[in-house]
Amino acid sequence: MLWVTRHNPHVDRCASAWLIRRFIDKKARFAFISKDDSIPKGATAFTLPKAEIKPIEKQKTTYDVLAEKYNIQDPIALKIGKFIHDFEIDAEENPEKVKFKETLGLCYVLEGMEKTSKTDNEIVEKGLVVLDALYASLTDYLRFP
Repeated sequence: MLWVTRHNPHVDRCASAWLIRRFIDKKARFAFISKDDSIPKGATAFTLPKAEIKPIEKQKTTYDVLAEKYNIQDPIALKIGKFIHDFEIDAEENPEKVKFKETLGLCYVLEGMEKTSKTDNEIVEKGLVVLDALYASLTDYLRFP
């Protein structure tokens, strides 16, 4: 299925792309449009003004909305969602306000993807690798604390 979002995916959109590909639609393809563009026919849009799936101002990230809509129950995926929520909503993207020690490292790396990538797809693909690694580490840590 084709999923579309805005250009220059940032923290929430990178994490949302990971959640989509790993837990919602394993064959997901991503396309990037401006916020003013029409949503392509047959595509599922996220984090766009006319999208059904988008953040709720000061309440929920796109990741939160996706996890609820698709009934994600995986505890590690939900924990990753807490880090994204911590940065985007609770701390309002202010590094000095985050609650979880993991939040800053993850969000700095995801923000850095935009600075070190040539295309939106490259940003997402790098983000998938980072989030897969975090998922693996958290799985081991929670299994053997």
